[in-house]
Amino acid sequence: MDGDRETSLLTDRDQWVRCAHDGTALLDGGGVGLAWEAPPSAGGPWGEPAGLAFDRWGRAYRSYPDLGRVDVLDPGAPSAPTDPHPGTLRTPRGLAVDSAQRLYTAESCGGAVQVVDLWAERLLRRVPVRTAAHRARRPLDVAARCDGAVVLLADPPGLALLRGRRGPAPGPALGGPLLAAGLTPARVAVCAGQVHLLWTAPCGGRAVIARPDGSHPVEVGEASDLALGPDGLLTVAGRPGQPFRRFRPDGERWVEIEPVRAPRYDGGAVETAPDGRTAYTTDQGLAWTAGPAARYVPSGRLVTYRLDAGAYRTRWGRLFLDACLPPGTDLRVGFLTSDEDTVPDPLPWTPPARGMRAVRHGDRTPPLPSELRLGRLAPPGGLYRRPTGREWPWAQIAPDDAFETYEAPVSAPPGRYLWIVLDLAGTARLTPRIRTLRVERPGHRLLGELPRSFSRDEDDADFLHRYLAPAEGLLHELDGRAALRTVLLDPTATPQEALGWLAGLLGLALDRRWPIAARRALVAQAYDLFRIRGTLTCLERILRLYLPVPVAVVENWRLRGLGGAVLGTEPGGPPAPAVGGAARATATLGRFAVGGLRPGEDGYTATAHRFTVLIAAPLTGEPLDVVRSIVETHKPAHTLAEICPLGTGMRIGRALHLDLTSVVGPGAAWGPAVVGHVRVGEDGVVGVPSAAAKVGETAAVGAVRVG
Repeated sequence: MDGDRETSLLTDRDQWVRCAHDGTALLDGGGVGLAWEAPPSAGGPWGEPAGLAFDRWGRAYRSYPDLGRVDVLDPGAPSAPTDPHPGTLRTPRGLAVDSAQRLYTAESCGGAVQVVDLWAERLLRRVPVRTAAHRARRPLDVAARCDGAVVLLADPPGLALLRGRRGPAPGPALGGPLLAAGLTPARVAVCAGQVHLLWTAPCGGRAVIARPDGSHPVEVGEASDLALGPDGLLTVAGRPGQPFRRFRPDGERWVEIEPVRAPRYDGGAVETAPDGRTAYTTDQGLAWTAGPAARYVPSGRLVTYRLDAGAYRTRWGRLFLDACLPPGTDLRVGFLTSDEDTVPDPLPWTPPARGMRAVRHGDRTPPLPSELRLGRLAPPGGLYRRPTGREWPWAQIAPDDAFETYEAPVSAPPGRYLWIVLDLAGTARLTPRIRTLRVERPGHRLLGELPRSFSRDEDDADFLHRYLAPAEGLLHELDGRAALRTVLLDPTATPQEALGWLAGLLGLALDRRWPIAARRALVAQAYDLFRIRGTLTCLERILRLYLPVPVAVVENWRLRGLGGAVLGTEPGGPPAPAVGGAARATATLGRFAVGGLRPGEDGYTATAHRFTVLIAAPLTGEPLDVVRSIVETHKPAHTLAEICPLGTGMRIGRALHLDLTSVVGPGAAWGPAVVGHVRVGEDGVVGVPSAAAKVGETAAVGAVRVG
């Protein structure tokens, strides 16, 4: 077989943009598809500007300006009903959380910014914002910038910088873009340290986004808010009922990509969550964008520029396309070849209808095909979906990859140059997507192994070449796999279907309930684990391969004499019980006594040959069954094990030399200490308790309640 066969590729955005487009567009994830238009939507009335922000724990903070309060939504709750009770804030609009986990709240009618420390859950400061003449200004919005925040002010428009307890300091001067004549800044966002402002008209109608100095402008039509993701994705919200427009940066300009739907958007705020998703405010709290809102044209055509085989009279081989063809869509392909070095009447270049990118050195683009010959091209043919996936030896396809590989022979006479014509057809909601195009050059050379009389006639040679292509392609791929058979011994690269065979070669039996990545890691570490099999370290390593959460194995003999917390008695009553063990006395923390063993136990029967597996996550169903199977398989046969999922609540402290932590703090309710009725240090509270007090830390009296 021909092991040195070369391939011509079209995969980069710069390559796709050089092709001739008719009703096609460059896609955000790479490749091409049908052009799209935003669906017509009048939208609802303008909503009240609000604030939305996320902290490092995934909690969402949503402001209600008319109610004067900020609600906190847990990560597991996508929305929450509105509480009708008002708060004490004065029209809180903008919200932001910086890298130090400080929440900034812009009180539009209060002329100040509230700064809250989310670690300690307390107010750090209230920052009034004023002009040089000490006149109060109105904060409109706030955006996080590293460990501080940028505040957008009105009366007059300007920016101020805050950093925790420092500031406010003057921010960048507002120049305003040339396109923003008659507009005023209404919203602010920050991405990679760069500040972007949304300039809007007083009665709507048009809006512009630009930096404070007016650079990098983009017109966005009607807009109510903007959000910038860590990858530079700009999301622009319009009126309620309208889809969100999205833009990608491309040098000094912005490229619009497909819009997304935003059901029930109330016109309040839009923000990018820590996981990269886009959230927005609704009348029920918050929601997430819900897929593309574009409407595609029914058909389109793409014609590639000239591909060069490097030798005249080249008989091209097979074409491979990585494409996604949803039901109701179609993709057909045609070919043109030539040995002429010049093209007398080249097809004029036409840019993509959407997603246009800057063309670098456009004069170096190879010519497009002859317009006359293209008009005489036979109807393009269909494609064959490869059931074995990519044509590359041992290529692995991700389980979530929607692109499959399609194949077609190059049905054209021999020629040094090749042009490919792609005809796309879709529906209003679906489009075929093409990510990569590959074509072999030259094709197979089996005709050279046959008697010359079989291929002396050009038509006979063309028929034989196409007739032998499927069988030769199969043999060529088998030959490529044989040449790279060493890949089968690499646990990170071997195909998924061969992973069980490789594990058996190493003496392992894999559990199919494990994720594929965990199975590969287990096979890669097999010999290291065999050397320490039956030890605590081996069991912990195997559990951590399966579970992406902290895991600790605690041998019970390490806890002798340190029994669990025993409920104490009332102040002045008898001492809390503590029997057996090494602890001869108990230490009192409020109403609890620490130390001792349970009645009827001795140190040996309670601890010998026993251990506990602590897992810092809720564990039920199949994952719990897998953990039990791992423990039973890899623990010493004479030991007894207990599996303890700790959930998301309190976790054991570092005093036990574990990788898990425990923080003991005050409860939600507390009462004042009354002289003569309580004992300070046992059940009395002096002062106001502080959130998340840690046992063992120095605490000032009047600030922390322990016990």
